[in-house]
Amino acid sequence: MARTAFDELVHRINNLLGTIEIQAELARSEGTLPAHVNAVAHIVESANRTREDVVRLRAAAEQSTDC
Repeated sequence: MARTAFDELVHRINNLLGTIEIQAELARSEGTLPAHVNAVAHIVESANRTREDVVRLRAAAEQSTDC
């Protein structure tokens, strides 16, 4: 069964939250500046993917209401 746009959004946000939690824990446990820089880079990458997905899902929702 295909996911709804809402399900896709919830899934993407859940992935972003998981990335934030994991990267924060890894950075905290290592405790170095490079670890924190790396964690932030992973978080930003995930946030960018989430933003792209939100734009795509919003456009799909607008197209479905235009019909």
